[in-house]
Amino acid sequence: MPFISIITYFLVCLAFSPVKQESRQQLQSDSSAQALQTKKTDLSPVAEQIRCHFEKVQGIAPSDAVRQTFNNRLALFYTAREFKPVWTKQTMAAELISAIDKAEQHGLIPADYHSTEIRYFSENPPLTPQLQARYDLLLSDAFLTLAYHLRFGKVLPESLDPDWNVNRTLAKSALEFRLQQAIAAERIAGLLDELSPRHPGYERMKKGLAHYRVIVKTGGWQKVTEGKKIKEGDRDNRVRQIRRRLQESGDLVFRSADTSRVFSKAMADAVVRFQKRNGLSVDGAAGAETIREMNISAAERIEQIRINMERYRWFIGDLEQRAVLVNIPGFTLQYIDNGQPRWETRVIVGKTGRETPLFKADMQYIVFNPQWVIPPTILAKDALPGIRKSRSYLYSRNLKVIDRNGRVVDPATVNWSQYTAANLPYRLQQTAGDHGSLGRIKFMLPNKHIVYLHDTPHKELFQKSTRNFSSGCIRVQNPLELAELVLQDSVKWNSDAINAAIKTGKTSNVNLPKHIPVYLLYLTAFPQDDAIHFRGDVYNRDNDVLKALNKSLPEFKTESCGL
Repeated sequence: MPFISIITYFLVCLAFSPVKQESRQQLQSDSSAQALQTKKTDLSPVAEQIRCHFEKVQGIAPSDAVRQTFNNRLALFYTAREFKPVWTKQTMAAELISAIDKAEQHGLIPADYHSTEIRYFSENPPLTPQLQARYDLLLSDAFLTLAYHLRFGKVLPESLDPDWNVNRTLAKSALEFRLQQAIAAERIAGLLDELSPRHPGYERMKKGLAHYRVIVKTGGWQKVTEGKKIKEGDRDNRVRQIRRRLQESGDLVFRSADTSRVFSKAMADAVVRFQKRNGLSVDGAAGAETIREMNISAAERIEQIRINMERYRWFIGDLEQRAVLVNIPGFTLQYIDNGQPRWETRVIVGKTGRETPLFKADMQYIVFNPQWVIPPTILAKDALPGIRKSRSYLYSRNLKVIDRNGRVVDPATVNWSQYTAANLPYRLQQTAGDHGSLGRIKFMLPNKHIVYLHDTPHKELFQKSTRNFSSGCIRVQNPLELAELVLQDSVKWNSDAINAAIKTGKTSNVNLPKHIPVYLLYLTAFPQDDAIHFRGDVYNRDNDVLKALNKSLPEFKTESCGL
């Protein structure tokens, strides 16, 4: 019979438990084998079956080294209990079964936690030691795996994006202790509830998921026929379809059985609400872009919410009281203070092919009147090809050629054709000022990607609904306001002082009084104004998360001991 996925969470977090490295290595290599040498006569029949299971598992070559490590650590978990079964009280199992059933509320899949087989055993108590042992192992696996998924997510973000670097090691170590305590105290449901994200935004995502599931259960919404743009006052047979669609999503209040073909002001206002909620250009008219968005089914929206609830679990439990959150698909920056959203502004992010990476780094200092040195990517893809065509590329962008000794070089004296971005012995530097690519202020969060936040002279681009125009860095619409917030000094660094520093025209660095974590996130669904807002998948990342989220956990099969 199959024994599904050896406790993903517990095995991982044991690696970070507070044990000296030498001791941990010794445990992993020796303790399982030593424990399995326990005399069979010293154990109850069920405990002997559990011990025998691990003894046999040791002799079966797993599919990979990680599986072997997982097997060893699960053996250690039961070894600490002398292989005694954990789930000896039906009330504990009942609490876990109830929690598994509620996993769907979090966008998770109950089948990942052996829901069918556990429920069968609950309703048909196993009579033999072999089956009793199997039931206990399934319950332990389900409990620990569900606990991990609720706290950290089912999908390892690093497996999809190697740049993801939110460190959760200490949290995992603390979680291990809490799981052990919960078993001892017989408070299974209470702990699982505590481990799920307590953030208000996540709770609203749960409500949104339930809301869209009700819509699907009642039949969803019908597609709107595509056609010419419909504006306020227009008559069109499709107006009835649009009216019904807006009512079904709650954007238009149902008043009576209105069958008019006229696109009324009330409908235009409802379209505005729909467009804002979906990150579209707002004009109150039902054009091609708006109709395409309306025709995304409620079932697809459910999957989009599930994807982003998973992304929330990747970071929300470790979010600091003060932080900066950049949502790339939302093209927004949010300043969090005392755990609450305090301020928000629009941003511009990386274009296709030069996507802004997802990672966490500390904002450490601000540069007023920054001079821009062209980074390697832009140097290779834009600057050098442009200069080879015409040196006007330099003049039109106010770029100076500077050698390694800091001396300005006449670009006419350089043989540009012999250099690449890798061997160019010069840097291309743009002077500070309103015309500069970085504008008047830059926010530094040192990282391997050379990505930072900065001002921009191209303010008009912030009026676009989709704002992926940069080469990877993040352009901020209201950088002076952000500077005042992060400098946290209303006397020394108020708006007047910041403007005065800029007006000097001199490049200067100002350290933040305290480093502020900056999260570069990718959320295509998020709560706002008591509704779920949706955004386009600009970097085509949603499908990979959904596939991983829906993928069944790997089985582990063994014929040992009748298990």
